[in-house]
Amino acid sequence: MSFDTTSSTLWRHKPFLRLWAAQSLSALGSRITRTAIPVIAINSLAATPGEAAMLTALGFAPMVVAGLLGGGMVERARKVRLMALMDLVRFALVMAIPIAFALGLKSFWMLAIISMAASAASTLFQNADQSVLPRIVGKAKLVEANQKLQTTESIAELAGPGAAGVLIEVLTAPIAVIIDALTFLWSVVWLRSLWKVAPEADAPGEPSQEETHPVTQLKDDIVVGFRAVMKHAPLRALLFATLSFYVSAGFFAGLYMVFTLRDLHMSPALLGMVISMGGVSALGGALAARALSKWLGFGWAIIVTFAVGMIGSSLVLPAAIWPQAGPALLFIQQLSSDGAFMAHMILAGSLRQKLLPENEIARANGLFQAIGGIGMLITTLAAGAIAEWLGVRPAMMFGGAFALVSIIPLLSPALMRVKEEPDANPPPDRLAEDAITSS
Repeated sequence: MSFDTTSSTLWRHKPFLRLWAAQSLSALGSRITRTAIPVIAINSLAATPGEAAMLTALGFAPMVVAGLLGGGMVERARKVRLMALMDLVRFALVMAIPIAFALGLKSFWMLAIISMAASAASTLFQNADQSVLPRIVGKAKLVEANQKLQTTESIAELAGPGAAGVLIEVLTAPIAVIIDALTFLWSVVWLRSLWKVAPEADAPGEPSQEETHPVTQLKDDIVVGFRAVMKHAPLRALLFATLSFYVSAGFFAGLYMVFTLRDLHMSPALLGMVISMGGVSALGGALAARALSKWLGFGWAIIVTFAVGMIGSSLVLPAAIWPQAGPALLFIQQLSSDGAFMAHMILAGSLRQKLLPENEIARANGLFQAIGGIGMLITTLAAGAIAEWLGVRPAMMFGGAFALVSIIPLLSPALMRVKEEPDANPPPDRLAEDAITSS
């Protein structure tokens, strides 16, 4: 069910503008904590490469649990209120970091527990966010809405890490995360106004038809999400590509901070500036996503942007071989890969939202989140083990090489034949045939 979809532009769409406002500032604040937590572990707690990788892996582990267990819950919940609740949970968790430091209770496992809990809350928030968007804007405006939301994320990626690096050096990392905590309260205020202005957006999903045992309900939710994805050939390709992406990304997530701070001897401020260059690229990718889909065709745009992103990620391989050129290569890597991945995320996410009915989106999203979490969990731990055994640089070289192989799963003929932006809910597997092919 959607509403207020007759407006020719989302700039006058009040419910969407409130959702957008809720995410705008918190997106910037989240970059501060994302940068600060590994800096705390490495610089304040002297974490080893294996511990740094484990910290990242533990942050992704809840994606598996929350993705599989939470999809059905999100489907049936009042999604906007669930998002507000998850914001309050994340506020409390992030504020626990400076409080623990002030009380002298800082430890590696304290950071790990906070990271795990915040990851679970973020997974549920993101699922609810993606699931409620079609209801708010209607399926016809999904690409435009995703483009606007991801443009905000790109600006946050541009400004956030650089600001985080400076704030960490000036205020110290535990104090800098307080800014992120306050942004979650900002989000709650706007989400509260959203469910008042647009109560239909916060209507609960369809309840179960009959009382079922929780284990049976969980199994049914997983089956629904799996079948929802598998009945569309392009979505099957996206699922396998998601797994391959996160398998590759595990090496970067687990070791990137150790690699840059210790092996390349980059300062937090310089590291923040390099990461911010990814924001410049991501902003361009967000703005170019729709144009690319029209120029290349919707399916080919999804494939090409993914491939360009993976090729850019592979630049970490020469950076590990020639560390003296590492900062420059990572600068290029951020500029080349982040924009491509941003465009890919907008188009691939819109494809999922378009093809799936409203009562299957959250459970399908949960499957994608779980698959990503499994890939990240396994390879991040493997990256830490390889780094402890062979060193950080060889592990990063392995990750860079695997990025090139990760392109293969997305080379789907069904996805290649997607010529135009799909209509809402075409018949399963006609998508690759004649439902949306150009005339």
